[in-house]
Amino acid sequence: MFWKYIWTFISGLIIFYLQVLIMPALEITGVIPLIFIPWIVYIIWTRELNPALVIIFLIGLLYDTTIPETFGMYSLIFVIMGISIDLFRKPFESKSVVAQILSLLLANIIFHLISYFIWGITYEFTSSLISKIILAFFYNFTVSIVVYWVIYLISHMRIELKYD
Repeated sequence: MFWKYIWTFISGLIIFYLQVLIMPALEITGVIPLIFIPWIVYIIWTRELNPALVIIFLIGLLYDTTIPETFGMYSLIFVIMGISIDLFRKPFESKSVVAQILSLLLANIIFHLISYFIWGITYEFTSSLISKIILAFFYNFTVSIVVYWVIYLISHMRIELKYD
């Protein structure tokens, strides 16, 4: 059980490095896709809530160190997303594909609404902020679906060693 959470933290570190090193290359008009969203949804769907929230919070703090002007914003949003997704997924079956896609949609809505309010209060509520948030929502949602299923497929791979 302990090793499961160590591997979860290591997967969070891998996602962190992918986010910091590779995702800026996929930027479209100032919007960098956030691959933490599908990772958080996957972690909430596959792990117990309390250890998953601790890992999500720690990875969020790690990501916050890369953006010092809003330190603490991502860890707060990630924990809120984790709690909301956990409450949302309870009535569904654990293998429900539709519920997992709806969880991705909910996570993206929560992330972009909270970030819209934080950026709006910090800088100003303008039409350019609204258009950027809408673009970011659709871009992140499509990237989230792809990354979620890649994470899902990688986690279900088996390595079998056969000796002839």
